[in-house]
Amino acid sequence: MAKAKITKEEIIKKTLKAFSTQGYHYTSMADLAKICDIRNANFYYYFKNKEDLMREVLQYVQQSMEKKLDILLQQNDILPKEKLIQISAYIEKLYLQNPGGCIMGNTVLETSFLDLSFKDVLMDFFKKWIHSLTTIYTEKFPAQQAQELAEATVQDIEGGIMLMRLYRDDKYLKNALKRAVNQL
Repeated sequence: MAKAKITKEEIIKKTLKAFSTQGYHYTSMADLAKICDIRNANFYYYFKNKEDLMREVLQYVQQSMEKKLDILLQQNDILPKEKLIQISAYIEKLYLQNPGGCIMGNTVLETSFLDLSFKDVLMDFFKKWIHSLTTIYTEKFPAQQAQELAEATVQDIEGGIMLMRLYRDDKYLKNALKRAVNQL
């Protein structure tokens, strides 16, 4: 059953899908070991426990999203509306390809009442996403209004992802993304 070697990054990428679709609590270390084709004990070479692994998975997702947003924000030759169109296309592609929805939103819903070590990663993810959208909206609106629009946009998109999963209809996410772009 055990592979000769598997890297930490490979484990993170492979376990991301399981956590996205099954959730934190319903994904056992045995499930993750099977997905990674390793023994349970092999996880402990890289991670202290499942909570530590989840923290690294969430940080990986956060860094991926942050990198994409930073690239767009630094492109001064692109109009704000075009930036939002590109962000929307990225989000749409990301969540339509992922049957589990948004791992960040799912994990918040599942674990927010617990005192887990990765809560700060979840908070930071949403804070940075809101900040990025605020930066874009500030090009048209006063700072306070831009902040409120950014917060409403993130809430709308997360709600769209949840309804898309519930009703198995992508119109909810697409409509939320369209509303985000139409703010400009």
